[in-house]
Amino acid sequence: MTTAPARRPTIRDVAERAGVSKSLVSLVLRDSPRVSAERRQRVLDVVEEMGFELNLAARSLATRTSGTIGVLVSDLHNPWAFDVVDAARPVLEDAGHTVLFSAVTASAGGVDLSMLQAFRDLRVAGLLVIGTVPDKHPFSRVVAGESVVFAGGGPDYIDTADVVRSDDAQGIFMVVEHLVEQGHERIAHLGGLGGSVGEARAEGYRAAMEAHGLERNIQIVGADFSQESGYVAAQRALGDSGRTRPTALACINDLAALGAMTAADERGIEIAVTGYDNISIAAMPRLGLTTVDPNSSTIGVAGAKTLLQRIHGQDEDGFVHQPITPELVIRKSSLLGL
Repeated sequence: MTTAPARRPTIRDVAERAGVSKSLVSLVLRDSPRVSAERRQRVLDVVEEMGFELNLAARSLATRTSGTIGVLVSDLHNPWAFDVVDAARPVLEDAGHTVLFSAVTASAGGVDLSMLQAFRDLRVAGLLVIGTVPDKHPFSRVVAGESVVFAGGGPDYIDTADVVRSDDAQGIFMVVEHLVEQGHERIAHLGGLGGSVGEARAEGYRAAMEAHGLERNIQIVGADFSQESGYVAAQRALGDSGRTRPTALACINDLAALGAMTAADERGIEIAVTGYDNISIAAMPRLGLTTVDPNSSTIGVAGAKTLLQRIHGQDEDGFVHQPITPELVIRKSSLLGL
């Protein structure tokens, strides 16, 4: 004979056990200052004793509001995104919000509409979308009042949504200038793919090469943000020989740079390599990857604060476009190849 599973305790159960009203239990769970320390502790003791867990979905449906914020990442394979999340999350939580984290894309590619529907059912107060996404409209339909902020992506929505992003073109421009200072002229860019961020970085590379009179040496080899893509692009770029082979590879991001370094090692070629994003592994002494630090923490904090302002109706005079100035981090990988 099977035993029926124990019923989950409700707010009513907690209130009866603590000898208080349901309203008071609700105030305690919302950390309201209106409850005395003695009564708060009595409720919290019962909550712990009974193993009570607040059902966020039920509360959202009952109140038609939610203190929950969704944080959505476009690329779970890129450590850069989690640097942004780590900075944004405490800002949102300190403001009293519960943060739910998920990927933006479905396994088959494209926006995961079923996940967005789940957030819509929860009536989340806002969405912080990290990275590049193909279309903003599915996200805007999840919440009311345009409470969606795109952090760290490209310039796609600067006229129609709140955007906090790195100045990608300026970042790559600094990379090329550094490589030119090291004596490089044949600098290839592995990038250009992966949406508007890739396009912006490619444009920055092209502008920098032209600024230094190196138009004849412009070479963009298609690569996106993956390590495999960087490896394949580097194999193509390094397939040339003699005076046509680049002496430096300016990669779209750090993961692509790692792939490029592997390709160069396999061919026994010593070449300068740079990345973008300054992920933690880039600083490992064995790699010593010169890279662009997009100030991920600043992007995360600014994105979270912008979202909170949008939720509370403090940005009614138009959409925010906040470009974050990147910084060049020079390590040994760019001091090779000549």
